[in-house]
Amino acid sequence: MTTSHDNSKNNPIGKDRAMSLRQLLPSSGALFMFEAAARLMSFTAAAHEFNVTQSAISRMIGRLETHLGVRLFLRHPAGIDLTEEGRILYKAISNGFQQVEVALEDLSERNGIQIVTISVSSAFAMHWFMPRFDVFRREFPTIDLRFQLIHGEPDGSFHGVDFGIHFNPHPGPDHHSWKLIDEIVVPVCSPGYLRAHGSLDDCNDLRHHTLVHLSGPLRIPWHSFLAKTGYSDPNGAKSLIISDYALLIQAAIKGQGIALGWWHVVANELQHDGLVRAGNQYLRTGDQYCLVATSSRPMRKSAVILKDWLTAQMAQIEAQLSE
Repeated sequence: MTTSHDNSKNNPIGKDRAMSLRQLLPSSGALFMFEAAARLMSFTAAAHEFNVTQSAISRMIGRLETHLGVRLFLRHPAGIDLTEEGRILYKAISNGFQQVEVALEDLSERNGIQIVTISVSSAFAMHWFMPRFDVFRREFPTIDLRFQLIHGEPDGSFHGVDFGIHFNPHPGPDHHSWKLIDEIVVPVCSPGYLRAHGSLDDCNDLRHHTLVHLSGPLRIPWHSFLAKTGYSDPNGAKSLIISDYALLIQAAIKGQGIALGWWHVVANELQHDGLVRAGNQYLRTGDQYCLVATSSRPMRKSAVILKDWLTAQMAQIEAQLSE
């Protein structure tokens, strides 16, 4: 004899709710595409996330708006904005998705798999975390780490992550924040470059030096750093311009010039002589980097372990500056 487990028969209220939700939507995919477009504030970026065309996202959003009878986005030449109705729907969906993600993670942890996801810059992942990855894995063998990489300033969204490392955040009541380290900038180069060209402390001009620049608008460009630390004017120095900070640090390691190194990113290379300081002066900006998490996402034990480990590691790195 077999027994039927048709939950819809035993739970008519759940069945009615499911039918109602399906009737309210043109398709289940509409919610996912709307959420991505609202989170990224771009139909194009949402299309990349789903590996479809921008027009496919636009059509799906249009179908959803027609089905609901409201406008969810304002379209204008500079981009898109959420309407009031769009903000209401996005808040409900994002909260719901986060609860589902937490539930799925809890189910995974019941099987002995603990996954913690962190949003970091590509430079931090490459030059700080990867050299310490084996240490973390030995200390916490049951925790798997996943990285959401940001190219540029660490200020990405918190969607789908336990933590994000952000510069000088203003998280507000919806987020938790823990200080990791002060922002400290030092000039760095390879040991071979230092032997061949000398230190910034030993020259009256920079004609014999190559300064490695990051392209685009910068908070701390070379001329600002040199002026604030009392070094020579950069006029006459050769330039090497690179669009990604992780590659910029790699260029300095390979002896291509002097780079501005953010202490928390380059400390490991300095400790193991992949890089050396190109001068004794450094800049402490008064800003800081913090670990930030949304308060709507419950903090699991594995995430607390990562938070405490990162905080302890950063305290050691900051202490190295005075050694």
